[in-house]
Amino acid sequence: MTYPVKQINDFAKDLEQLGTKEKFWFPYSDGQSEQLWLFKYSWAETGEHWSEKCAAEICHLLGIPHAPYELAISNGRVGVITPNIIPNGHRMVMGNEVLHANSNEYPRPQPKVDDEQIVRVREHTVKRVLGCLDQDHFRPPVSEYPLDGLNAGDVFCGYLLLDALISNQDRHHENWAIILNGETNECFLCPTYDHAASLGRELKETECTERLSTRDKNRSIPHFVRKARSELFRSKTDKKPMLTAEAFYLSVEKRPNARQHWLGKLAALSDDAIRDVFHQVDGTCITEAARDFAVMMVLENKKRLLENDNA
Repeated sequence: MTYPVKQINDFAKDLEQLGTKEKFWFPYSDGQSEQLWLFKYSWAETGEHWSEKCAAEICHLLGIPHAPYELAISNGRVGVITPNIIPNGHRMVMGNEVLHANSNEYPRPQPKVDDEQIVRVREHTVKRVLGCLDQDHFRPPVSEYPLDGLNAGDVFCGYLLLDALISNQDRHHENWAIILNGETNECFLCPTYDHAASLGRELKETECTERLSTRDKNRSIPHFVRKARSELFRSKTDKKPMLTAEAFYLSVEKRPNARQHWLGKLAALSDDAIRDVFHQVDGTCITEAARDFAVMMVLENKKRLLENDNA
């Protein structure tokens, strides 16, 4: 079985921009109801579509609240579609706005112009984010998954586990959010979203092949995954953001329930289930070298996380 690739006939003349990613909203029925879905184009030869899909499937296996994604084609170009996860009467508030509202020290959010890259903000620390989400008025996401009494901060730790597992290096302060109820002012952590910068999807086929077979330890997959950095800092005085595994382990350092919950989910995730996630991607969407490379990345990261090897 392979993941279906949806053919989207509605093509928007006026594309919205989110950074450098083209996207458009369209009405779509998943067989149960019709609602607005977002189509996001994948740039040629980047693997953004299959990495986003596979990351979502891994979230499902781990019970991490997430935006679902489906592979799709529109106007002859590949991408992914995802439903609008913001209920009526609610709005999404990005992480930088959340942190600014809770601290005068955090830089005030500024509007971005097209193609502007996200600027690293050293005040975007694990401690600051969790301290914010631990407040009583922030609730965990509404989710189909059992969260065993975890609060919003504990669930965010699961997002950091995901980042370490798939080598996601894009958890900047606009790649997490809360959902605000405009009538009651209730705040819910938003399900995790936007994981395309992961799984080595940006590597050329020749590099994937070479790294899969090399005897040079400095070119090996274990060495490669150890370099993955988060967009979160340990301290606002640090010059570099933390490694993804470091960020996760720091987040659960004083959270035994969150640590047990998420590492327990990871330990229960079989290697075969991980392989199956990638083998369900059709060969027209991913090369065999990219598939094998991504599988080995996740298996290596799983091993490291369960061994608490975050160096």
